[in-house]
Amino acid sequence: MDKFLKNRIGIVLAVFLLLTPCMISAQQTGGQTPAALPADAPPMTAAGQATFQSLSPAQQNAVMQELGKTGGQLTPAATEALKVRPEFKNLSPAEVAKGKELLQQQEAAKKEAAKPKEPEKAKPPAVKVAEPAKKAAEDAKKDAEESKKKQEDTKQVIGDLPKGESLFERAQATGKYQEISLDLRPFGYDFFRDAAVKVVTDRKDIPIPMKYVVGPGDEVRIALWGRVNASYNLTVDRDGKIMIPGIGTLAVAGMTFEQMSQNLIKQAEQMTGTSVDISMGALRTMPIFILGDVRRPGAYTIGSFATMTDALLLVGGPTEIGSMRNVQLRRKDKVIQTFDLYDLLLKGDKSKDVILSAGDIVFVPVIGPYVGIAGNVKRPALYELRNDFSLESLFELAGGIIPTAYTQQIQVERTVKNEKRIVIDIDDKNFARAKTVMVQDADIVKVFSIVDKDVNVVYLSGNVKKGGKYALTPGMRIKDVLKSELDLLPETYFDYALIKRFPTQAKEAALLPFSLGDLLLRNDPATNIELQPQDNIYIFSKWFFRDRPVFTISGEVRKSGQFDLADNFKVKDAILTAGDLTKNAYLKKGEIIRVNKKKEYQTLYFDVTEALADDPAENLPIWDEDQIIIHSLYEEQWKEWVTVAGEVKNPGDFIATEKMRVSDLIFKAGGQTRDTLLDQAELYRTDWKTKEITLQKINLGKALQGDPVENPELKDLDRLIVHSIWERVYKKSVTVEGDVLKPGAYPLADNMTVRDLIFAAGNVLESASLAHAEISSQVIDRNNQAGIVHHKINLGKAMAGDQQHNSNLKPYDRLFIQRIPDWRPEKFVTLAGEIMFPGRYMINKGEKLSALIERSGGYKEKAYLRGAFFTRERVRDMQQKSLIEMADRLERDLLAGASGQIATALSVEEVAGKRAEMKQKQKFVETIRRLKATGRMTIYLGHLRLLKGSPYDIEIEEGDSLLIPQMNSVVGVVGAVMTQASLIYSDRMSYQDYISESGGYANFADSDNVFVMKVDGSARKLSRGFLNWSAPRERWEMAGFGERVASIEPGDTIVVPEKIERIAWLREIRDITQIMMNTAVAAAVVLKLW
Repeated sequence: MDKFLKNRIGIVLAVFLLLTPCMISAQQTGGQTPAALPADAPPMTAAGQATFQSLSPAQQNAVMQELGKTGGQLTPAATEALKVRPEFKNLSPAEVAKGKELLQQQEAAKKEAAKPKEPEKAKPPAVKVAEPAKKAAEDAKKDAEESKKKQEDTKQVIGDLPKGESLFERAQATGKYQEISLDLRPFGYDFFRDAAVKVVTDRKDIPIPMKYVVGPGDEVRIALWGRVNASYNLTVDRDGKIMIPGIGTLAVAGMTFEQMSQNLIKQAEQMTGTSVDISMGALRTMPIFILGDVRRPGAYTIGSFATMTDALLLVGGPTEIGSMRNVQLRRKDKVIQTFDLYDLLLKGDKSKDVILSAGDIVFVPVIGPYVGIAGNVKRPALYELRNDFSLESLFELAGGIIPTAYTQQIQVERTVKNEKRIVIDIDDKNFARAKTVMVQDADIVKVFSIVDKDVNVVYLSGNVKKGGKYALTPGMRIKDVLKSELDLLPETYFDYALIKRFPTQAKEAALLPFSLGDLLLRNDPATNIELQPQDNIYIFSKWFFRDRPVFTISGEVRKSGQFDLADNFKVKDAILTAGDLTKNAYLKKGEIIRVNKKKEYQTLYFDVTEALADDPAENLPIWDEDQIIIHSLYEEQWKEWVTVAGEVKNPGDFIATEKMRVSDLIFKAGGQTRDTLLDQAELYRTDWKTKEITLQKINLGKALQGDPVENPELKDLDRLIVHSIWERVYKKSVTVEGDVLKPGAYPLADNMTVRDLIFAAGNVLESASLAHAEISSQVIDRNNQAGIVHHKINLGKAMAGDQQHNSNLKPYDRLFIQRIPDWRPEKFVTLAGEIMFPGRYMINKGEKLSALIERSGGYKEKAYLRGAFFTRERVRDMQQKSLIEMADRLERDLLAGASGQIATALSVEEVAGKRAEMKQKQKFVETIRRLKATGRMTIYLGHLRLLKGSPYDIEIEEGDSLLIPQMNSVVGVVGAVMTQASLIYSDRMSYQDYISESGGYANFADSDNVFVMKVDGSARKLSRGFLNWSAPRERWEMAGFGERVASIEPGDTIVVPEKIERIAWLREIRDITQIMMNTAVAAAVVLKLW
């Protein structure tokens, strides 16, 4: 399309708004500037005239010129179809009009060429109309651009995709290679910006948990009835007490709601004949702190049931440097919960979103590694990474790639060591490398789009039976795609069709109009145009250029709505088109609302019955835009209804028929149920005029037997209530628990015994103790107080029918079947390594280690007993807890003032240095937090004869494990030495000799705190002093009398720590050497600080 046609699009659309539904024609006007509506203008509505007058003079001229050229034949429905229908998405109204104009010019040229030539005459001066039209088009283009700019300025929404660009449309689109949007936003932060939240301080719609801890400010509601009737609303004072009249002051703060209720009931029992009910009223609010990188940090007061997410919503969420994946809940100087908000946003998982307590600190640390992903993924954004840094994990966060993603060049832009920016291209066509490619902080990953489109196709669209894509073959023409008029849908427009040819290189799209009638009906070869790649053939309906006649029918027809109007259509045809009448149709009179040629409304009436009988006087012809209304017979009278509720099979509303009685209504409702109470039912009768309600009690049993007094006739709006027998009789039950096949509650039958209940529960289990069982019964004492009494029975005798033990059960009794003590206690221990018969052994209660080793055949010849590796699950849990506590303490010590130091830094360099130091501290703490305890216990094994009775002949437990290795003749040296090495053990070498063999101490080695990780799992500090402590012997020893083997043994590892002065922030840790030794023992890991 040339530039002139583009500029005319807006003008043509303005023309469509001014046209009336009927066809019009207009004379082409000159380039004059009209001040009022021209006399030769086409007919317009009042609104159209007002719109025309509001245009600029240049725009009015352009509109008149367009009307003159196109004849004003496009209908508003056609214009809407061009906008909405997918087959016309690449065709504008201006192009349709331009194509039609070109076809008219071609036909005019043919007619002119067919006329006989006449002598040339002097040509009159040409009227210049191009310049005004061009100026008008430019003005319209300028106005359209300004309007578009205003819309774009006002419709931008954070996080939204461009209007109309759905995920599916993105998955279908292709574009220029490497042309992707880098306008990425941090994922998840808009959740807190846009959420309208109100943290309610007093939620009365939530039941109070029994474990709710009562505190100052809570309101306790106490209701007394019986001998004393009173109610009190008591507020817990700041000392945690409440004052109950007649009872006194009670301390309740710190109790759970359950404990407080039990205590108050116990106090109320002092008032004989009085019952008590305890509930909670208004609950206290709690102070908490929301700190870190959040939008509004500070102290807040929240409700008792607020969670971590509620707190973050209250402060507007994290800032853009605040972490979304490491939100911490700190309570009493400990981190008790860490919440990953991605779990909430991506998985809907709130399992770690715990309820807050008074004094809690919700802390949002600085964001972790941050990576952006742009282009052809489902959710392009900036993401914070945690634990998994693979490219595959990033794709999962972004929702995966879309089908148009080009995976043979996934591009990663990366900053290397704060020095330079590089680009990495990844060819991962089959996604084989996504798991192994790791992304780094501040990376941006670009997923480009494929660029190839369908190149060997033409498209057939519009009023055809088989529209769509067709493969283009050499020499293909229109009739190869559209062979005959049989390929067309009804009501095709034969005077005009259009080919839109897409641009090649720098050229604009071309419009090739042709006459469909000449092509298919008259077989004109000139119209059979040869096709080119990407050609779009458009076939139009005749209703594109003329409004389709319609009529509307509503009321008592099966399918009301708007329908197309065919020729010679009448009332009967319209009713049958709408699916015929319903059974409630009013047959005496129907109605037609018609707009005549003067645009005046008039109403025509007809007899529906006679119209359907083809009476010409009543079966009126239908005009365009007629509205037919078929009325309901209930517009003259209403339906009468009666209702039945309660113990009937199908309760509900029913139509009241003539002389309908109560028994008839019960029959209509499916009859009575087995629980129907026949003695009494209620009939509520409403006077439809006064709306007064009267009650009549009836005997339902007699009514069903036909008693005329109890079975009255029903009237409109009557309501019958049928009661259940269980409203008078309580359901009684007994319960059996313990070692029976089907424990639970069972209905209590008359004279039901213990044996009957056990039989109902499927009999006792093999593990049941037949000598012991317990029955708990509820009793009411003389003071009308309920209590529980217990008595023992011999279950075996009860099962044998002994009446003393097989007693009759009372309502709500509980039978508890006890289990035989120590029934099948299966516990296992694992032995491995240099054992004669290793494996998994079942142990007895109290069995010793020596006994188990003896059962397994004893040690093998090469067993290295000093290296025995004994683990215990209980010890593993204790060690893991110790590691977590150590990490929490380090976090407090190291990170307490770090945020404040960054905030008070005076220069950019100092801020950067403090942040780098904070990252190192966080990394160190996280390293300790990720350590996994081994559960190893240090034991000293020896010959079984010596092991028996020694302190190390311990009692073994479920889950214990013992591994005895072979002799390891290697000594390891790690840490601050010149070369970390594994050396052959020699009993003549001291630990200094091994360090010398490793090249000696490094410059930053802490030679005074060298320690050894012993082969038995312990850790000892190696001192070069004259007097040293011997842990195994529990005494001080002089260097000359110390036991040499206790220092270095085969399998030991010598650890040389680093001086903490070298790393400034390590000086804040007072006992770093002790920490390293503890982690070495608990997790068998040497922490590397250098």
